Amino acid sequence: MSIGGDNYFQRALVFQGGGALGAYEAGTYQQIYRKARKESLDGRLFDIVAGTSIGAINSTVLIGHYLENNSWDGSDEKLLEFWEGLMCSSIADSLFHRNSLVRIYWDNMKILNQDLADAENARRFWSIFEFAFSPRGVPNMFKSIPHLGSKFLNPFTDFLPWWKYDFTPLKDYLSKFVDFPIKTRLEDGQPRLLLTSVDIQDFSSTVVFDSYEKLHDAPEKNDHRLDDKGIDNSTLGYDSELDNNENSSKNIKKGRWYSEYGNSENRHLIFYDGIGVDQVLASALGKYAMNHSHIEDSHTGTTRQLWDGGYLSNTPLRELLSAHRNYWMEYTKINQNKIEAKESCTALIARIPELEVFIVNLHPLTPRDIPTDKDLVDDRENDIFFHDRTAYDEQVAYAFTDFVNMTRDLINLARSKGLSTEIDEILNKKAKTIARIGEYKFTTNRDLFLGKPRISKVWRIDRLETPEATFGKVTDFTPNSVRKLIQAGQFDARISIDRMELIFGIEDLISEGIMSMEEGDEIINEAREVITTEQLLYRMKKDEVVHAYNKYKEKILAKDLPVECKEILLNPGRDIVNLVSETHGQL
Repeated sequence: MSIGGDNYFQRALVFQGGGALGAYEAGTYQQIYRKARKESLDGRLFDIVAGTSIGAINSTVLIGHYLENNSWDGSDEKLLEFWEGLMCSSIADSLFHRNSLVRIYWDNMKILNQDLADAENARRFWSIFEFAFSPRGVPNMFKSIPHLGSKFLNPFTDFLPWWKYDFTPLKDYLSKFVDFPIKTRLEDGQPRLLLTSVDIQDFSSTVVFDSYEKLHDAPEKNDHRLDDKGIDNSTLGYDSELDNNENSSKNIKKGRWYSEYGNSENRHLIFYDGIGVDQVLASALGKYAMNHSHIEDSHTGTTRQLWDGGYLSNTPLRELLSAHRNYWMEYTKINQNKIEAKESCTALIARIPELEVFIVNLHPLTPRDIPTDKDLVDDRENDIFFHDRTAYDEQVAYAFTDFVNMTRDLINLARSKGLSTEIDEILNKKAKTIARIGEYKFTTNRDLFLGKPRISKVWRIDRLETPEATFGKVTDFTPNSVRKLIQAGQFDARISIDRMELIFGIEDLISEGIMSMEEGDEIINEAREVITTEQLLYRMKKDEVVHAYNKYKEKILAKDLPVECKEILLNPGRDIVNLVSETHGQL
């Protein structure tokens, strides 16, 4: 794999946590995989896959498939096969889904009592209840184990069983799909796996497990590398040493796999030998699990218990950006000694790949209705708790990318005018930003310029809420529900990709001077009725979609644009019309 260069970028996947809703990610991956495969010239589809909870499990299955085959080919089918094995029928399935008499009886009861759930919601609720509160559990996921307590002698709680879950079945099932431990290398062209977890005794920052070996030995106990957000800053101080100090990397050695987290006053260091099944479970198991990972903290000498990373970062975009930035800053620093002529900071930036990121979110951000009963209130609270919070991270990443690219252009322009000395003076000036590494440390403008990740595109696929919303949906592994989620994921991903294709296409046309920003905004508004997933799912019928596209098509064809530019603007809408026609009445 070619490393570095102006056109080098890395493609990343980010999978959110959400239990059984992870089937939706298996559906979206079908479309993301096809897009990446169509665009790839060398078979390199995904360079980084990051996940939390069920997203960590899906990510691990994909990376495991790649390592087994040295190729992404068939990874889409492998993920579907994995979910096929997680499906589990329930008694409610037999009663409601396969027995029309029960369904008809229930629907008639609803006529008499409007507060009664419909038959499909009842099927889902009682299936969830069976999985969560009967010893059977879900065969390839968990066993449900009742426990009794008497802490407060409360007759309403202490004398009724509460349930914990043994995830040994998941551990065994996952090991059939993945050859653990997972260890990958950039030099071998292998993808990177990042999983997030949380230490329940110090949740000031996430715990990140990385399939790439660290490029330096673990820091000594008093070697402060973390800022006050728990981010490893050991590679951020990319100061003038890079341009002037030939020995800047002499003390850096390749080390082991470890995660350092916490803050500058309370730091933790845990070691692991590549990503094993215990690290996957550390990212995936919630509060009532019986199989939480326990890892020794080398700094404090204590044993740490790790829970589902979704409690702290359910959409690990920030962890992805930090890990990407830290690794590449250090990788480039180490390789300085291998380069005969010292590169300028602008040349170094070009060697650090931009990121193109696909994010799949499972918890809806904009549900339509106000919940009116306890079941829906609890479900809404769960969605709020675990929903995606990375929109600001994305915005900041885009802003820093623009800042870095603009600064690079200005530096190159100044150097071309013979102002290299003046530029170096400006870069070496103290910046207003202060990085806290154990104690306050002043930074330079050069540090700011070189210490930020660049992002080229973010593709978001957001699951929308369905009328069958039920509290505990993350435990609904019934075949009917899982297959619906996979189908919805394929549908949403295709529309979301088409929508972003149009937006990125307009951005390119503006950058090339073919249209103005005002014209671009106008086209987006004209296409809104065609490219909005929510409109298609909640309101618009097939004929309405076709009518909206034809109106949009007329306006585009009437514009004074080259034919190939018109095709860029029309193709996404055309594909959405075809998709709606193909799936009409199925969703």
